[in-house]
Amino acid sequence: MRTEADPLTGREREIATLVAGALSNRQIAHRLVLSERTVESHVRSVLAKLGLANRTEVAAWAHRRGLTPPR
Repeated sequence: MRTEADPLTGREREIATLVAGALSNRQIAHRLVLSERTVESHVRSVLAKLGLANRTEVAAWAHRRGLTPPR
């Protein structure tokens, strides 16, 4: 569910969680059975929606919210 504090879709939240786990776009694509381009698009969307500059900031955002990647 989207809220003002978390404007991400479920898929974008999932991508952000995997970014927080230090996975590359290729690794995320493989894990979620998506194309690498689709993952790139989701990462761009996450960055834009959250007003963040890079993957490190996405990881920090995810950790603050208790989102931890699956093992």
